[in-house]
Amino acid sequence: MDTEDELFDEDLHDISQDVGEMVKEFTQRVHPLRVALAGVMAMIIIGSLVGSWYWVIPRDSVEINTKYIQRSGHIVLIELDNSGSRAITEVMFEVEFRDFENNLIGGYTNEFELVPSHFSIAGDPLELIVRGYTVWDNYSIIIKIDWTDFQGTKNSEVFTHDVGQFAYETFSDECETTTWFL
Repeated sequence: MDTEDELFDEDLHDISQDVGEMVKEFTQRVHPLRVALAGVMAMIIIGSLVGSWYWVIPRDSVEINTKYIQRSGHIVLIELDNSGSRAITEVMFEVEFRDFENNLIGGYTNEFELVPSHFSIAGDPLELIVRGYTVWDNYSIIIKIDWTDFQGTKNSEVFTHDVGQFAYETFSDECETTTWFL
């Protein structure tokens, strides 16, 4: 049995010597500059793929970011974001602020003819301030959006958020994305 182990060890040693020689020959043939250049090329290809998704491939990507703040009343701040590579049109945007009995206590409606690609809308047109109602109750924010995508298809989404337990809450709602190949 010892001779068998010795033969196995010798064979293993010979194989490792052969592998070592092959690695040595390979490193002499392949220059480190070529390896670095291949890495740079791979990064360029990956960057091109990511860039084409973001800038070239036709798609819309509508997202609604909402901040709810309790102060001396209720403040609802909304940002409408189209991070897609194509514009959306005929955008109808409606926000309702309702109490726990579903009574409407505040809201607004805005229409935008066009929201360009990689563009967001925020500020005064998308702000709601409700005063005169207690901050100790629970409320609902209902956001409705209708738009036409770059293919001419009408889209509609409704998002509901229950608020009032915390003085500050944020929500991010993603609408269904339209791409040219789906």
